[in-house]
Amino acid sequence: MIFYAKECTSGYDSYTLSETESKHCVRVLRNKIGDEIEIINGLGEQFICKIIDDHHKRCEVQIVKKIVHSHSEQMLHIAMAIPKSSDRLEWFMEKATEVGINKLSLINCEHSERKSFNEKRLEKITVSALKQSKRFHLPIIEAPTTFESFLEKHPKGYIGHCKLDEKIRANTMKEVLPFLIGPEGDFSNEEIRLAKDSGYISVQLSQNRLRTETAALSAVFYLSDLL
Repeated sequence: MIFYAKECTSGYDSYTLSETESKHCVRVLRNKIGDEIEIINGLGEQFICKIIDDHHKRCEVQIVKKIVHSHSEQMLHIAMAIPKSSDRLEWFMEKATEVGINKLSLINCEHSERKSFNEKRLEKITVSALKQSKRFHLPIIEAPTTFESFLEKHPKGYIGHCKLDEKIRANTMKEVLPFLIGPEGDFSNEEIRLAKDSGYISVQLSQNRLRTETAALSAVFYLSDLL
């Protein structure tokens, strides 16, 4: 079983799990002294450990082996408007983490209906998906920013929208670049113009009209094929 501890680093020879992880390890999974578990810290480090104290509130382990997993130089980066339902954002981040997203930037657009989210809950869901998919690097989740600010920081990439435009098909993308996904009301004409003037390429993800989170997950799948 894999446990998450972001404070556990290669400098440790032993480590005490948080109360939540200790309870799951000892009370739920019935692990005991001498049993072997794995710890990941979301920073690319994996630790093979043996339990030396099976207390249900402060389970302590001895680190037997340390493994460092390198991070890909290419970053699968999605920038999307916050869906109006928090459930949809959480669903997207759970699935996108399993597929391989590295970074999620949340952007406030002209037609955005929601401009905030539950940061702690989204991180909890992302950590759970990280453990489930046996990945070692926790995706970065950036706080909401304006559309214009995002373009200044990332002037080149792809943009998915529903307006009539000259678009490339998603399966013809050749580079791993940031991918912009708009709100349910779509990007405004001005936002599309600004993005294209900056260096963004319009992409057709599907012949059907997609929800924000569905379009974003489709972009993750297409970009992951390029990694």
